[in-house]
Amino acid sequence: MKIVEKMKNLLKMEQKDGVTLEGLGNFLSSYGINVDDIDRSSDLSETIYYICLKHLSATISKMPWELRILTSKKGKEKVINSKIDIILNLRPNPYMTAATFWGTVELNKLHHGNAYIYIEADKNGFPRYLWLLPSSEVRIWIDNKGIFGRANAIWYVWTDKRTGKQYSFEMDEIIHLKTHISFDGLSGLPIRDILKTQISSGKNSVGFLNKLYKSNMFGSKILVHYPGELEKGKEQKVAGNLERYSATQGSGKFIPVPAGFQAQLLDMKLADAQFFENNKVSALQLAAAFGIKPNIINDYTKSSYSNSETQQVDFYVNTLQPLFKAYEQEITYKVLSEKEINKGYRLEINEKFCLRWTTKPKQRFIVSI
Repeated sequence: MKIVEKMKNLLKMEQKDGVTLEGLGNFLSSYGINVDDIDRSSDLSETIYYICLKHLSATISKMPWELRILTSKKGKEKVINSKIDIILNLRPNPYMTAATFWGTVELNKLHHGNAYIYIEADKNGFPRYLWLLPSSEVRIWIDNKGIFGRANAIWYVWTDKRTGKQYSFEMDEIIHLKTHISFDGLSGLPIRDILKTQISSGKNSVGFLNKLYKSNMFGSKILVHYPGELEKGKEQKVAGNLERYSATQGSGKFIPVPAGFQAQLLDMKLADAQFFENNKVSALQLAAAFGIKPNIINDYTKSSYSNSETQQVDFYVNTLQPLFKAYEQEITYKVLSEKEINKGYRLEINEKFCLRWTTKPKQRFIVSI
């Protein structure tokens, strides 16, 4: 079958089955056609975006959970519960450790805007396992007409792309974690969609440098003007003669050129275009959207010990505390029973794990994040 006929069949499949551009790109690449495009590359290839995702997901992955009870005399007290501890802090399911599980949950939430966790309960209704569903395969349905028995009920529908099967879950069966950007309160928006232009600029800047390295464009070049037609054979002959002479004769500092030829120095400097300054501003803006401070992305321009410490405190107060609160409220409501919640039980992240207090006389604290 000819390649044109194959492409026609592929385009028909795209209209029928939803073949992606990535599939079309792989098809063309198999025939040696280069379809490399920076804009089509993964957003994770942008360094600052990757650092922000890595830092926040690593922070969540190491935070321990505690079951606490609210009392009128002592306030919050830690409650020892081995079942809850095993699920949240040791092994949410047979295939993942707690650190891997929570880090993956946060990564899906940030990259896709939403993270969905299915609660598999035992015969007594107590959570047995926690399963992370692929964020890109889950859709939120609202039964505003009460077709399934409850008006305005929320359902989560997972379409498994490997098998094509669909699974529906009630609202109480799914732990739904979303980003802080949401216009309806039901689903979150991924930051990569909001800052698509910013991320694309970062990828293009890296691609620009990569092309310069591959084409050997860094450093000074000599532009030779010579009379005659721009023919491939003549160009190669002129350039070859000049290169051989500069490499074999004396120090190579002096290169004679025939009459009618002109040599001009071509010097390309990224500093003249303020390339690195613009990249720095773009990186700081992207990190700020995640609540990440400059020292996390290795920007120590105005850094000092006290300044770094202040940045860490600000990161904990303005970035992590709202993040922890969202996790605690959703997981407490979905994992604990209504009876336990009414008795004052809460699932909370041990915030002291972030703050390591020093002893006197320093009278300051060090944030370890």
